Amino acid sequence: MNTALASLLVLLFVATPVAARGEFPVGRDQSNPFSDPIQRKFLPANEAFRASAWRDDERLYVGFIIAEDYYLHRHRFALESRSPGVSFGELALPPGEPMVHASLGEIEVFYDQVVFSTPIEASDAAAETLAITVTFQGCSDLGLCYPPEQVELDALYGSPPAAFDSPPRDTGDSEEGAP
Repeated sequence: MNTALASLLVLLFVATPVAARGEFPVGRDQSNPFSDPIQRKFLPANEAFRASAWRDDERLYVGFIIAEDYYLHRHRFALESRSPGVSFGELALPPGEPMVHASLGEIEVFYDQVVFSTPIEASDAAAETLAITVTFQGCSDLGLCYPPEQVELDALYGSPPAAFDSPPRDTGDSEEGAP
């Protein structure tokens, strides 16, 4: 009995300072990968990949501002309408930068920013705001790849947000930029 009590006290004295320094996973939120001290250097997806949407009479545009040292996968974009009676044609994506990804092989990615578009197919979507859901996936250059993410946006009629004022090299509107 005394040996068991002595072992328990030794374990308590050893584990307490380790837990206090955060080296022992006591009290850490296991459901949030960003609570891990090693993972804290990574931005949450909504900060690493900031999305905006806007539209004109014929097309819907989606733009992403991508944080430094992060990138988006070209082949992982999808778009869904949440506005009744509105659908979209094929996404027109600009060419990305070629990359050899450790697990995906040869892919194309976007750094800094990307703007893509799609034709609006609607019975009567005049100058209405369009509610959309955008699916995307990105990674950090330091090795963390996020699971596919979704963001809900409202695409207002009019000009692009200030961050996208200067025309990108290719918004995917032309045949050259089409996938």
